[in-house]
Amino acid sequence: MLCNRILGTTHHGTYKKVVDVPLLREELSARSIRCIARDGVEIEIDVYEDLQEGDILAETDFNVYAVKIYVPKKKPAEEPKPKFKSYL
Repeated sequence: MLCNRILGTTHHGTYKKVVDVPLLREELSARSIRCIARDGVEIEIDVYEDLQEGDILAETDFNVYAVKIYVPKKKPAEEPKPKFKSYL
């Protein structure tokens, strides 16, 4: 699905089901992006504006595809094992 302009925002409400398009914060200012929405639809974004959370990128009969900022979880750092010297 091709998106070449922002259709609106979900902040004003929508009567269709909202499907999230997860983007990293760095990707919001990129001009050409390919990503996959939560329902598996591939979306190609070619917009010359900075995106914000809630921007509607595409629309079908039943769904609205909107930007959702994705923050990956950090992996817990492994605790260093204490080192014991063995003299035996």
